[in-house]
Amino acid sequence: MTQKMWTRRRFGQVAAAGAAAGLFMPAIARGQGATEIRLALHTALDSEQNIAANAFADKLADYAGGSLKVTVLPAAQMGGQREIVESVSLGVLAMGYGESGLYAAYVPQFSVLALAYLYADFAHWERVVDGPVGQDLAARLDTAGGMRVVNYLTGGYRSTFLRDKPVDVPEDFEGVKIRLPEAPVFVRTFGALGASPTPIPAPEMYSALQTGVVDAMEGSLETGFTYKIHEVCKYLSLTQHILLDGSFVINSGFMDGLSADEQAAIARAGQEVAAEQRAAHLERNAMWQQRLVEEGGVTLNEPDLAPFMERLAPLQDEFAAESQATDILAQIRAA
Repeated sequence: MTQKMWTRRRFGQVAAAGAAAGLFMPAIARGQGATEIRLALHTALDSEQNIAANAFADKLADYAGGSLKVTVLPAAQMGGQREIVESVSLGVLAMGYGESGLYAAYVPQFSVLALAYLYADFAHWERVVDGPVGQDLAARLDTAGGMRVVNYLTGGYRSTFLRDKPVDVPEDFEGVKIRLPEAPVFVRTFGALGASPTPIPAPEMYSALQTGVVDAMEGSLETGFTYKIHEVCKYLSLTQHILLDGSFVINSGFMDGLSADEQAAIARAGQEVAAEQRAAHLERNAMWQQRLVEEGGVTLNEPDLAPFMERLAPLQDEFAAESQATDILAQIRAA
């Protein structure tokens, strides 16, 4: 099935869901004074991403002089993250919160940003997304997906939550049914570890763990707490396998319909909230870890990451070659 055919069918599904919820409206809604921008996220109300979205709304109202008004739609009101990204591409939503693994449906090369153990540290990740690699991939997404990257937020390091046992070595993943995002790079990563990857949208992951559909999930510590995964998983293994990006994206046609001053205001507000979110992330991440242990009651372990890195190292070159992104991978390593 072609991408075009697939997105048309998804458009019908998204439209039906939105209509049932009373939320399906054109991406551009002009009131008597301000143009409304609906910004959808799959993350919880107290997530870093939703905090950033509300800060973006406040800043944009100021910088645009009241001509733009952002309505933030958090907590998967418009579906899971894949549905949100599709809705922005189709123009059902003006803005949404996406990430590289999902942008790969439009630009396959985007997926290399989410390869396991790719970055030496957080500063390395910032050099990549803020530099030529991030700019090039964003330009490709504009052309292929009809979306423009407003900023790059950090989704943080992702680790593993498990119902019945911790992970100490890569072999512990053998046969584990693990929930992960609907993105090929995640499926390949855990397949290489011997797990049984099971893509499930974020709103369904709690019930999937509660009912035993899956044995584990991977995600940020914030996700583990805000989605109450600690209620259905006893163990948290700090595998820190992927340092994931996140970003606000805006429909290209919507953006083109705004004035130059309004476009500049969106860019300014987006960059400012990204800087603020990144600066606060490490402290908030430590807070989530503490709450997962003290309030959530999970048993935490820190495995030696070297064997995991060694096991997954070949996947970087293999996946990049398949995604026609060997040159991009080289740029990332050299950044």
